[in-house]
Amino acid sequence: MSKIHYVFWDSDNTLIDSMEMHWRKHVETLKSHGIALKEEHRPLIYRNNGVQNWQWLHKELGLTLPQEEYLQQIDNWYFEHLDHIKIRDGIIESLSLINERGIRQAVISSGRKRSVMAPLTAKNLTKYMSFILCNEDYDSNKPDPAPYLAGMKRMGPDVTGEQCLAIEDDPKGVEAAKAAGMTVIHRKLSQNQPNAPLADAVCFEGETLLKQLSSYLLLPSASHE
Repeated sequence: MSKIHYVFWDSDNTLIDSMEMHWRKHVETLKSHGIALKEEHRPLIYRNNGVQNWQWLHKELGLTLPQEEYLQQIDNWYFEHLDHIKIRDGIIESLSLINERGIRQAVISSGRKRSVMAPLTAKNLTKYMSFILCNEDYDSNKPDPAPYLAGMKRMGPDVTGEQCLAIEDDPKGVEAAKAAGMTVIHRKLSQNQPNAPLADAVCFEGETLLKQLSSYLLLPSASHE
């Protein structure tokens, strides 16, 4: 296997812990329109991006607000509460390590650009990235490999999956990166989250992530326990 030359990060719940805030932006916005989300809706809200959530809310819960207006309202709530979003532990150390090794890194997200960019900018994480690709930059979302294939193409015409490492919190993201031929670390959002079966390495703690990255960046890529 080739040595890792490029690192790709998912954003939400990988670089930043934004899950609860994404849930609350829908809950609080929908309250003003007379719609109450239930706890049983959480997995679906987490799994969908903003457009997909609007489509579901429009079809199943009777939301009449036009799509762009709804997206603007949830974004406004989210932007007003950016201070509550935290960078995940070990991320700054990991980003710094990658830069110190002279390895280019980028963000590959299925989220909408304005939603993704706001916390990354607020937390000063954009300075580590060569570029940031979002939902608007490709035709298909994860687990389709299209986002990661677009990332490799943006890195350079001769970049191959074997040269790339991806870090993802979602098994769908792991699947997408693996389909693009990359080595993948599954950075779980909780200790109890099941391991993504396709991942080459799995971790939860920031210290473990840093150790795994150090190993991959020093040695040819191989499976890690």
